[in-house]
Amino acid sequence: MSTAVANYPWAEELERTVVNSLVTTFGLDFLLFKDKVGGEVDTIHNVRQGVWGTEQEQQTYEQRERYDGTAYHTHPNYIATGRRDKASHQAGQLHDAYRGQTMAKDEQRNLDHVIAAKEIHDDAGRVLAGLDGVELANQGSNLQTTLETINKSKKQSPIDEYLKNLPRLLEGHEKDLTEKQEKLRNLPRDTPEQRHNAEVLEEKIAKTQKKIDGLKSIDAEAMREKDQQARNKYDRAIDRAYYGGSKFMLQTGFAAGLSGFKMGTRQMLGLVMAELWFELRLQVPRILDTLKKEFSFEKFVDHVRSTFRGIWRRIRLRFKDFLTDFKDGVFGGVMSSLMTTIFNIFATTQKATIKIIREIWGQLCKAFKLIFFNPEKLGFTDLCKAVMGVLSAAAGVTVGSIAHAQLLPLCNFPFGAELASFVSALVAGLATLGFTYVLLHSNVAQRAWAYLESMMPHADTVKKYQAINAELDGYLTELARLEFDMDTEQLAAFSRDLSACNDEMQRGLVLKDEIAKQGIELPYEMGNTASTRKWLASLAK
Repeated sequence: MSTAVANYPWAEELERTVVNSLVTTFGLDFLLFKDKVGGEVDTIHNVRQGVWGTEQEQQTYEQRERYDGTAYHTHPNYIATGRRDKASHQAGQLHDAYRGQTMAKDEQRNLDHVIAAKEIHDDAGRVLAGLDGVELANQGSNLQTTLETINKSKKQSPIDEYLKNLPRLLEGHEKDLTEKQEKLRNLPRDTPEQRHNAEVLEEKIAKTQKKIDGLKSIDAEAMREKDQQARNKYDRAIDRAYYGGSKFMLQTGFAAGLSGFKMGTRQMLGLVMAELWFELRLQVPRILDTLKKEFSFEKFVDHVRSTFRGIWRRIRLRFKDFLTDFKDGVFGGVMSSLMTTIFNIFATTQKATIKIIREIWGQLCKAFKLIFFNPEKLGFTDLCKAVMGVLSAAAGVTVGSIAHAQLLPLCNFPFGAELASFVSALVAGLATLGFTYVLLHSNVAQRAWAYLESMMPHADTVKKYQAINAELDGYLTELARLEFDMDTEQLAAFSRDLSACNDEMQRGLVLKDEIAKQGIELPYEMGNTASTRKWLASLAK
């Protein structure tokens, strides 16, 4: 293990991952993304919690019409249900759903909105869906006839809340009954007026006792069942109207498209800024070292001009990579926005959660691209390594994002946000580095990958081609040094570009550009896979 640790390029990898995190996840996010609790799309769950994705929908709710109880209690279905229940009551066949028993003919009945009309009118989900509260409140499933005492004591409370407060309500009535009974025992009955007062009090005691008996006869489970049935139908109507309507679809599509564009822009700009940094980091020490010996303004300008040419050369050579990163970022941004919206249908996402979802999808899209398209035509083992590397980056960015969410509230001082971003990028870089090393470069990992490689068919052939490829790289580099007709500056620039390449694709672009510039004829056509394979096959014989 110690040998593998010593040979692993810790400094270079840490710099690369930290720079990439700084210029993308923690550097450009604050410019392009304004994450907020609940995301950018309104959902029924969120608005019922007072969390709005758009100001327009929030204003629509706040400016809703005032509650008119008359409209809710004069609806045709409300009246028709009352008449039907009256006939059943007179026939002695009216069932009280809240008590689970048939109502006596001498009991006072009331028609109750299971979900209170006021609750429906003020429901943000109902307003968001654009449905008529009067129609929803007077569905058959939301109308139940019950004892007058129960209906009047329930008022506009939700049934769960009413049942929770029922013991306290009963306690108050029983206390009132006890006080009235005590008062009746001490009441004189000598005069007609005193006897009349006693009779009035006795009637009040009888009414209070009747209230208590009525409230005690409530079947809590039956009452909750009716409430659940009414709410299920009510919520289904709202969900169907909103999530199946054009308003939600347009909001979701617009948010996803905007997120995709921002994510693509972030990835592309981040890659450009990373190339800018790597070129400056390489050239600035050289410039300073040269000018220390003999400074002149002309040389300084020449060096600066040369540095900018190198930057432009890096950007030009990686232009296709920029476009690829933009497309990958767009797809990742779209998917992260859609996933955030879906999550918000069931629960409210926090800012940190939205950021983590975005970063994970940014890496997952790269993994999916590798798995399903394999653009570099990697072998199975190398493909697995590439996917594990991408997943390591996803895990590292997730750890960094969590650290950023924890640090940001603590860094409420000047430049605190910038410090939190730097520390989070460092944490992300270290975590990515650790995951990558353990999964790809440690002794255990190397043995595992070697075993997997040995299990694959044509393993020896693959190794042979890898050796040939390495030999070709050395040959072409040496050829560039010996045969190209260059002056010293050109040779230095070419050597610098070649050594700065991070992978085979970049190295191929540099060589292709220089070969075309020098007019060199190759035994194969660069960029033509079939031609290259045919030539490599001839070498392997």
